[in-house]
Amino acid sequence: MINAIKEKYLLYLSQNKSKYEKIKKRSNLVSILRLVEFVAGAILVYYATLINFPTVILTIVLTIVVLLFLVKYYNKLEDKKKYLQQLININSNELEALEGKYSNFSNGKEFSNPDHPFTYDLDFFGEGFLFQFLNRTCTNLGKNKLASCLKSPFKTRDEIINQQKAIDELSSQLEWRQDFQATGNLFEDKKDDKEILNQWLNSPTLFADNFIFKILIVFFPTINIAALFLSSFNIIPVQILFLLLLTSLAIVGKYIKKINKIHNIIGKRTGLLKTYAKLLSKIENQGFESKKLVELKTSLKNNNTNACLVINKIAKIGAALDNRSNMIAGILLNTFLLWDIIQVFRIENWKNKYKNNLENWLDVIAEFDSLSSFACFKYNTPNSVFPEISNDKFHIDAKQVGHPLIFKKQRVDNDINVSHFKQFIIITGANMAGKSTYLRTIGVNLIMAMCGSSVIAKEFVFSPVEIFTSLRTTDSLVKNESYFYAELKRLKRIIDELKTGKEVFIILDEILKGTNSKDKQTGSKALLKQLIEHNAAGFIATHDVSLGELEKEYPNNILNRRFEVEIENDQLVFDYKLKQGVSQNLNATFLMKKMGITI
Repeated sequence: MINAIKEKYLLYLSQNKSKYEKIKKRSNLVSILRLVEFVAGAILVYYATLINFPTVILTIVLTIVVLLFLVKYYNKLEDKKKYLQQLININSNELEALEGKYSNFSNGKEFSNPDHPFTYDLDFFGEGFLFQFLNRTCTNLGKNKLASCLKSPFKTRDEIINQQKAIDELSSQLEWRQDFQATGNLFEDKKDDKEILNQWLNSPTLFADNFIFKILIVFFPTINIAALFLSSFNIIPVQILFLLLLTSLAIVGKYIKKINKIHNIIGKRTGLLKTYAKLLSKIENQGFESKKLVELKTSLKNNNTNACLVINKIAKIGAALDNRSNMIAGILLNTFLLWDIIQVFRIENWKNKYKNNLENWLDVIAEFDSLSSFACFKYNTPNSVFPEISNDKFHIDAKQVGHPLIFKKQRVDNDINVSHFKQFIIITGANMAGKSTYLRTIGVNLIMAMCGSSVIAKEFVFSPVEIFTSLRTTDSLVKNESYFYAELKRLKRIIDELKTGKEVFIILDEILKGTNSKDKQTGSKALLKQLIEHNAAGFIATHDVSLGELEKEYPNNILNRRFEVEIENDQLVFDYKLKQGVSQNLNATFLMKKMGITI
């Protein structure tokens, strides 16, 4: 099936490259025609002067009209080229992703947080980590939504099922997803765009609610144009015209700081707003069947408004305000028409009418962008399955589960079984036998399952649960914290969560790594006993095989599992298969001898 997926991407890549070359040739031809038309127009105007004045005017007008048409057509072709280039990039990136290369996708390192309950330990954010593997977002809105979903996955059965169905539906709509992604990639939004827009939406209006400005924006443009006409025919003195125009400039000048502020928010974000409008158009014009996608699409037409058209409207007003960036045009427009004030007035009217809708519309874009990333993962891994959410008491019953970042040929899949709270599985094994990878496989797949994503497994039945991990504790020179103290703080945080009555799934790797072996053994046993007293369950990996003795003391609460290593022909052999019991084989001394560290 992977070969069929690769062939599909190769086909799309080839088709888009072919289209690109055709558009490129046409664009080059139009570029040459513009130059020819300009030269020809100049020659015709010259000969027209030998005939009469009306012929000159007609020739100039026709030359300008044709030139404007060619310019507009050229720009349209250039936009098409940019769009096709994005589609080429998308399919090229997917082909590389199928080979395990994800560097072309944002890694989300800005979301990395060592204090988070699980994302830091499970390698979610950073170069080569899960977020980069999943991320296909084309907006910062979607990027934040994807990160938010991974950091705070769904906890209810209905939410997860609705998410699953939405992802499953989008996974089959490859062309639509690539169209959406390419459109979003044409304009690079910034991290703070949404926040700035929200602040503006909640700020007071300056002009639209002021009755005086309603009069000014009608009176001055009308009287100025009339004065220009009357002074041209010497009906009124030209001094009156100059006085009116100076008054207009003075009015605009008085409010220039406030106008500049709005221009910096809206006028300079016309490209962003146009992109949002195009993305909303993609959603509005596509048919969906799953409950979540239908509800998201329906929300775009709240109170009979069309989100795409409404955002296009504010983009056009913003573009009109941005004309002030041309100094000559800005002076003329403001002198005669109070242009800046009129556009700000229109912008604020728009805000008053639609400010309660915009945030929801942006959230819809973010949702589709985030869902498309999970959908791409499902499409690229056709053997992944959507987990079944259990209605019974907490348990996890999963068969042949693998880590999504490990290639299938290299990956060894294992089962995950936890039957109830107050049950802990102790994983023992030698160095490099697979304990840490197994723990991360459990955590990653469980979080993805709660995000509504498909997972790498043959079967996966689970109950949503709070997750807390301690796999990669670090010391801090800034906080003056030792490694051991940082680990104790992490463990205390887990205990504090449990003391509140929460039900928590816990994943721990080598408890109390920062202390001596005797302390470690005593402390580890004490911690396990305390965890059993609360509504907790989970997996604990350790080199301390003595912890396996607790299975006899707590037969209903503790199970022993192991990863083994064998020495064959003076070489270590790992099978990475989870087995019952406590591991007895060690490899540290063997490895040290092989590396010449010991004799």
